[in-house]
Amino acid sequence: MLCGVALATDVSFEGTLEADYANYLERNFTVNNAANQDLRLKMNVDLDENVRAVVGIASVSTYIGPNGAEYSRIRHRDYATSSGSEERWSPFMFDGISIEWTVKKDLTFIFGDMFYSFGSFNYHYWRNPNYYAAVLTTQSMRGLGVRLGKDGYIYIGAPDSNGKAGRIAASYAIPILDQANHKFVLNPMLDLNKGGGRDHNYTVGLDANYSRSYTDFNYIVRAIYGLHPSKDNYVNTFTLEPSFNYKKFSLAATCYWALLSDEDSEHDVPITVDETYASDERLFYLEPSYSINKHFSIGLSGEWHTPGEEDDWYLIAINNYLYPTANVNLNFWLGLSITEGPNYPSFGISSSVKF
Repeated sequence: MLCGVALATDVSFEGTLEADYANYLERNFTVNNAANQDLRLKMNVDLDENVRAVVGIASVSTYIGPNGAEYSRIRHRDYATSSGSEERWSPFMFDGISIEWTVKKDLTFIFGDMFYSFGSFNYHYWRNPNYYAAVLTTQSMRGLGVRLGKDGYIYIGAPDSNGKAGRIAASYAIPILDQANHKFVLNPMLDLNKGGGRDHNYTVGLDANYSRSYTDFNYIVRAIYGLHPSKDNYVNTFTLEPSFNYKKFSLAATCYWALLSDEDSEHDVPITVDETYASDERLFYLEPSYSINKHFSIGLSGEWHTPGEEDDWYLIAINNYLYPTANVNLNFWLGLSITEGPNYPSFGISSSVKF
């Protein structure tokens, strides 16, 4: 039956693979190897030029944490999978199914499993929206949806977190300026949750992107704001991510700040980092880089982390970026903590492939 379907329809595959090897040297220079991977695959079955069925599977390495087996995270010491552990070799798991009907350009109806996030970071440790986001990490629901253009959507359905909950999510990119070398886009988002499954019933976000291009000089300024209620207070998050490049020189930065409760807060239950979708109260990241050629560049990044109740820590990293071909990049990195924190001397290789 599967062979008949494959012969009668147009079947294609797409996916992403992120994998890394790291060596984290302990205080006495004891070798501590880690090897993580995150593989996502989608099979697209085009029944005709307008109707498509999509089936997803995933294989993600895990590590043993305080709550048992948890998914490991790419290039993160505290959540890395040891090279010799059984948790590294994870089986493939079902990762959603949907039917998509494209009525016309920029208008697609969806039935099935839908996934969305908002405000994912450009900062390399937090680039995976499944774990970190300025506003909302990756969420899932099964129901009905409409995809509007490239970035707009309206989803209505039942979330996986609670069998008696309902959810509505909507977002749309509004072009304020839309020229070839001058763009300004506002992207608001609203996520409503009724019936449980989360500590808060709604999330509001705004992602603003301004870009300008010249012959040799280009820059992008991105600003993100997020708001959701938590207990008897509100969580506010602010993010600024500017990036510039002049010929072969580039400069990128991430500035993130969450408004948490002070130690002398009047609220009975104070707001901590646990009520946000990131692991720091404040983050500042800056990386200048230089492109040797189209296949290789080198960067030097500096980081300042404020994890909330824990002490601040600082990290310097040398990044050697290699781009063998389109949609493939490797990063040979060396990191060193300036102060005692979650990273001692470390080095490794991180890879990312899209196909």
